[in-house]
Amino acid sequence: GMGQPAEMLIGHDIPAKVGQRVQMAASMKQDKGLGTIAEVHMQGGYCSVDWDNGAHDRCLFTGQQQDFYLAAAPAGPSSGPPVSDSDAKYGSNKSGPGSGDASAFASTSHLHKQLLAQEVIKLRREVAQLRAAAGDQSVDEAAKRAQIEISRLEAQKGEVIAQANAQKAVLAKEVKSLRAELERLASEKPTAFPPMIPLTEGEQALADALKRRREFEENFTRTLRDLRRELDESSIKNLSTHGQVPLGIRSLLQLSNERIEKVMEECAQVPVEERLHIEALRLLVEN
Repeated sequence: GMGQPAEMLIGHDIPAKVGQRVQMAASMKQDKGLGTIAEVHMQGGYCSVDWDNGAHDRCLFTGQQQDFYLAAAPAGPSSGPPVSDSDAKYGSNKSGPGSGDASAFASTSHLHKQLLAQEVIKLRREVAQLRAAAGDQSVDEAAKRAQIEISRLEAQKGEVIAQANAQKAVLAKEVKSLRAELERLASEKPTAFPPMIPLTEGEQALADALKRRREFEENFTRTLRDLRRELDESSIKNLSTHGQVPLGIRSLLQLSNERIEKVMEECAQVPVEERLHIEALRLLVEN
């Protein structure tokens, strides 16, 4: 009503505690009269309530899943706990450890299992609803993405074909112009490409000799260049800078001498006399 004080929700406005006088929250639309919190579970997530009319609720949410089933009983003479056998029951529960504690623990474990089962069922229902809602949408989205990708690939294919055709046209034009140029040259200079005249034996021998001389000179020059490089690498300075392992001066000298001896052996194999003979023949021909 309008003049009534604001409702105080257990677990939201005030903490849940054993002995707290409560009634069902107005949002539950379920009037059970007044009752007393008998047990608090899950750090205040839900409570067990003994109602004054003799009924007992094992699980009423006071914060679990953000639900609040209980409200504080209004202050007044009627809000005190009734004098009944419930007081005797609380007394027997507080008398000490024994079968009462064991049964209370078993009851609490059973309540935890019930809560978890309810939570699982609720989550499964929500997941099924979400999947049903998202299924059609995801299929439509996938089809739309596939259609966009097909359109993009078709456009790309069209561009590639256009480029290939353009290049083909350019090449065809170039081939045509080159053929026209060849025909023009053939008509203007019919003797531009004289037939190959076979060489006489003497001319063939001279051509072979010139070819051998050119090959010899190339090999001779390359051999001298390689020997010069090997000789440079045999210097103590190069050996000391390029070596992976630092060596003493005695070892460096020994290694340098070995390299120099190897180069000298290779030099002895160079056909210098043949080279001098060719140079002498060349001077003789020129003079």
